[in-house]
Amino acid sequence: MHICRCFSTSVQMKYSHWSKDIFLLVLLAFFTMSLGSCKKDDEEEEALPMMTGDLLYDIPIYAKTNSSFTLTAYGLTSPEADKISYIWTSANLLKDTVREPSCVITVPDSIGVYPITLTASSDGYYDRVTSKTLTSIDTEFGKTVTEMPRPTDSIKDPRDGQWYYITAVGNLDWFVDNLNWAEAGEAYGKSDDLGEIMGRLYTWNDATEGVSASGLGAGPQGVCPPGWSIPTKEDWEDLAMNLNDGEPVPFDSNWVGLGEKVMIAALFNGEKMWPYTPDCNPENKFGWAAFPAGSCMNSYNNYTGLFSYAFWWASTEYSESKAYYRYLYADSRDFMRNIVGKGDFGASVRCVRLKQ
Repeated sequence: MHICRCFSTSVQMKYSHWSKDIFLLVLLAFFTMSLGSCKKDDEEEEALPMMTGDLLYDIPIYAKTNSSFTLTAYGLTSPEADKISYIWTSANLLKDTVREPSCVITVPDSIGVYPITLTASSDGYYDRVTSKTLTSIDTEFGKTVTEMPRPTDSIKDPRDGQWYYITAVGNLDWFVDNLNWAEAGEAYGKSDDLGEIMGRLYTWNDATEGVSASGLGAGPQGVCPPGWSIPTKEDWEDLAMNLNDGEPVPFDSNWVGLGEKVMIAALFNGEKMWPYTPDCNPENKFGWAAFPAGSCMNSYNNYTGLFSYAFWWASTEYSESKAYYRYLYADSRDFMRNIVGKGDFGASVRCVRLKQ
């Protein structure tokens, strides 16, 4: 009997051990099936189609405080428009969520950077989301642009009533502001409000109306107000000589050390307009007030260089298809020269006249 009990106990222990093994195998199989099921669900979820096209809306990169305008969604090509729902959200530009293809935003009365998000949804498709930001500005003197001495002389453009500050340098009167004549060219990023501060960008053809000229104060009027002209090579040389303490400087050279003399150490919405660099010390000599207004290409559709570069046309052409411009770069002390095609590159315009 004792032997039988031992045998029985041994069998029971083996049986118990096998039961645990079987239980673990069953448990492992269960988890494997569960994971497989989850993976299958994930694969099914990933198989949802994407909406085709791009979710787009046009918003100015800069806009005046307290201004309002309409944003409209576009760009998606599938599914059909009536099957897409749009949701606009912004803590500062909207009072509440808007569930329409278009929405009206109102820029706050304070200077800042404000995001807005557009979400497109449709049954059976993944959502599409696009977010952009808008920076508010105040174009009144001393608001967005600060730490800039206020010029004393100005003229009114009789064509549109805009006022421009001017300064006398050598034999010429120069605009302190970049031209903002709206019948040609484009403001940077197509932001007309920014154009009131930075001026507009023009191709050489648009700026000069295709007319090349030379001689002191003898450039074409082009887009400038009556009595003013697009500066010639001689006009630029007159500026350089005065910046260079009376020593002549040929136009066809990089004006070493003269770039920092026209840059201005002003602020834009509280930030340095020209980024700080130890190699460049903005002086704003003669109050010429060079702003880094950037440039554009591709028929006013691609913009670059804002707060890093500044470009201005010379009306004296280089060749039948190319023209000169002078430019500044934030990390350089020089006032450099370059050549580009007349019909595509967009630069700023400073108008001049013989000193009155």
